[in-house]
Amino acid sequence: MPAYPPPLGPPPPPPPPANRLSGKQKATLGCGGLVFVVLAIGLIGSTVSSSPRTVSKSVPGPTVTKTVTVTVTPEAKAPEGATQPKKPRPVGTSAATSAANTDTDTDTARLPNLVGQQLQAAQDAAQAAGFYLLSSYDATGADRMQVLDRNWKVCSQSPAPGAADPSRMVDFGAVKIEETCP
Repeated sequence: MPAYPPPLGPPPPPPPPANRLSGKQKATLGCGGLVFVVLAIGLIGSTVSSSPRTVSKSVPGPTVTKTVTVTVTPEAKAPEGATQPKKPRPVGTSAATSAANTDTDTDTARLPNLVGQQLQAAQDAAQAAGFYLLSSYDATGADRMQVLDRNWKVCSQSPAPGAADPSRMVDFGAVKIEETCP
C-alpha cells in the first residue's frame, strides 16, 4: 500500500477578488453617501427658499440721554415768617426729568450713507448709529438669500442717509461682491 502524506487541514479560503469591497468598506461608503445626500438636499433647500428677504432684529444699544437746561427766575419774596407752598412733583421724577417729558421732539438719529459697503459692515455701521431693525434683499430680483453677509455689497438703502427715526426698518438692496449693482 502506498504511503499518503498526512492531511494538513482544510485549504485556506481564496483571497477576495481585487474589484470586490469588504463589508467594512461597503458600510463606510454607504454612510458617507448618505451624509452627502443629506447635505446636498439641505443646500438645495436653503438656496431655493420662498423667502426673498433676510430680516435681523437686534436688541437696542446704548440709551440716549437728553440734557435739559432749566432757567430759574427769581420770584417775588414773601413777607418774613411766611412760607411758600411747594408745588407737588410726581414721585420718582426730578425737575429735569419733568421738563424732558414735556418736550415734544421726536427722537432721530443720523443714518450714514452705506451704499457701496460690504453688507456685514453696513449692518454693523447702522447698528452703531442706533438703527437695530435691519433687512436685506437681492437687488437683482433673483430672490437669493444673503446667507453670508460678507459676500454681498450694498447697492441701495432705505431710508436715505441723514436724519431718520431709529425705530424705522433699514432695508438694504444688495448683490454679490463680484456683481455690479443694477
